[in-house]
Amino acid sequence: MPDPILYCNDVSGYCCKVRIVLAHKRIAWDERAPPDGYGSAAYRAIVPAGTIPALVHGDLTLSESEAIVEYLDEAWPDPPMLPGSPAARARLRQLSRFHDSRLEPPLRALFAHVHPASRDGAVSAAALDLYAKRLEDLAAIASPAPLLAGGRLSLADCGYPATLMLGRGMAAAFGRALRLPPAIAAYEQALAAHPSVAPALTRCRAATEAWFAAKLGAPLAF
Repeated sequence: MPDPILYCNDVSGYCCKVRIVLAHKRIAWDERAPPDGYGSAAYRAIVPAGTIPALVHGDLTLSESEAIVEYLDEAWPDPPMLPGSPAARARLRQLSRFHDSRLEPPLRALFAHVHPASRDGAVSAAALDLYAKRLEDLAAIASPAPLLAGGRLSLADCGYPATLMLGRGMAAAFGRALRLPPAIAAYEQALAAHPSVAPALTRCRAATEAWFAAKLGAPLAF
């Protein structure tokens, strides 16, 4: 079977998530930009959902990052990225879904407000307040040591590097001071230093910095 094809872009945190898993498992993959942009008719002819990331592997087409990374973990089982016991796997799935459904959405709500001409101060403040609250919630339910499954990178970790980086950028863009709970600050540092995380995160950060600069008209320090 040919190598899997990953449709993605560099600024998407969910694409970063999939790249981390591919790198950690040392899977060879073919990376492509969606033809005519994601959501286009040309891309929907390949990936009906029209979203990124998407993975095509033989006859299989997947378009949700959580489904993609779980497929990769099962199809390339070495090294495993979920532990053996049902309870431990469920706990990590809970933390992975917390990222996707609770932590990342407040930041996504800010995308339309980054450009100064399109800002709604009340909406922006509420989204940043909610993001800060979600970080506190994460600290209450997670015990990184130094990662969510201890010393080994798990599927649950892979969404967090880009989102924690983006959170710092969003706070800076809106002139806010962001203080991570100590356990989450240490977790962010451990993630960024992991050899399977660092290349994907560096790529995502560079694209994110360029995106902020285009929106703000100047480089953003964060």
